[in-house]
Amino acid sequence: MSDSIDYFFHPRSIAIIGASDREYSWGHWIGVNLLAYKTYGNVYIVNPKHEFVLGEKAYKSISDIPEDIDLALVIVPAAQVISTLEKCADKNVKVATIISAGFSETIEGKKFAEGLKRIVKEYQIRLQGPNCAGFYNTAVPINASPLAPQFLKESPVAFITQSGFVGNSLSIWGPPRNLTIGKYISVGNEADLTVTDYVEYFSKDPTVQVMLLYIEGVKDGERFKSVLKKVTPEKPILIWKTSETAAVKRAALSHTAHLVGSQQIFQSLIKQLGAIQIRRLEYGLLACHSFLRHPPLQGPRFAIMMVGAGWGIILTDALSTAGFEVPEFSTELQAELKTILPNYRVSVKNPVDFGAADTMDFSLMVKIIRKVFESDEIDGFIIANVGEFSPFDERATILETQIAKTLQRLEKKYQKPIYLFTLMSEINSKSVPLIKKRMNMYHTMDELIEVIKAQYFYYRWKSKAQ
Repeated sequence: MSDSIDYFFHPRSIAIIGASDREYSWGHWIGVNLLAYKTYGNVYIVNPKHEFVLGEKAYKSISDIPEDIDLALVIVPAAQVISTLEKCADKNVKVATIISAGFSETIEGKKFAEGLKRIVKEYQIRLQGPNCAGFYNTAVPINASPLAPQFLKESPVAFITQSGFVGNSLSIWGPPRNLTIGKYISVGNEADLTVTDYVEYFSKDPTVQVMLLYIEGVKDGERFKSVLKKVTPEKPILIWKTSETAAVKRAALSHTAHLVGSQQIFQSLIKQLGAIQIRRLEYGLLACHSFLRHPPLQGPRFAIMMVGAGWGIILTDALSTAGFEVPEFSTELQAELKTILPNYRVSVKNPVDFGAADTMDFSLMVKIIRKVFESDEIDGFIIANVGEFSPFDERATILETQIAKTLQRLEKKYQKPIYLFTLMSEINSKSVPLIKKRMNMYHTMDELIEVIKAQYFYYRWKSKAQ
């Protein structure tokens, strides 16, 4: 199975069947992107209506191509897919990506779906799709998706999805936030290869450290369970799954022909297996990168430091409501912190109100973090308002970027996570995009808590499983 899937991500020869000069079409998007792969392998255009397409010679049929083909991209009407794949067999095609829709998700397309099963059995061509949005592998790179190359950045995150355009959306949304996807595949209707197959494949890929899954339904629950049981102790798997309302079931069935199973049973299953279910898909991408950038969160105790008591109260409320702790520091630790921030207005009980110290000497912040981490009274630190001084004074941009470098070193030294919270975004603060090159930043209470919950669940489960 893994050997077959590898032909998608590292093919020696590609045929694009249905490549087109017509802009805003799948044949055009994918054709343009895949022609860039010519540095690494041979790429052939197949289009029976034109002599040249996208500036390249066009073959009337895949049968006319002068060599065997590893990967075929099939972008033709559903009624032509089966005959096209039969011709692919003549060229010893190993895998095929079927962009075409109109199979199991429609009543009239079910007979074509049966034909696809026959193709797999008779010719041993492994299929992605149908009704999928392609894939990409930034490490090669190969881009068989409609996405423009500037959105593809190398990353240890793999995204497997039963909704193609969701993958496109996240791939565009993520990079400006320094949240990238390195390998992406849209599984479509899963006539052959399934989400589980790709999870198993990426589990053996040393460049993939964490996976994000969008799931509407699972076709073989026992195999899914078996694969996750092997993979989750080694690599975090984050899952967003549709709920089981009647409206969602109807939408999923019309989309990819997946029957949405019981949410309660699914939640219980993946919890036992150590996979992480997330409430919102974009939080999943944030959480994926939190596993890459933060040390493990080993316990529920948090310290908070902020500028202004209000954010301390808000963060304490959010953490406490989510089941975490903001414990009062010991008398000994409070006395030590008072020597660093002697101003009578400063509260050092936890949260620590840095703003009340009437100083913006951020070297004092570093001293506080060191003392708190060395006390072993907390498991994680949340710092609010870093990134919020640049809008007041552009000189603060340099200072805040330097702070991020120092905080990154402290995380590494003490092996405890530091989470940065601010409402400011790339639009509001020049510091934010520079800080994000070093550390994750969280801009809503929901996303911060979702990331913390994901990390706490996974590392606690892993420690018990070992």
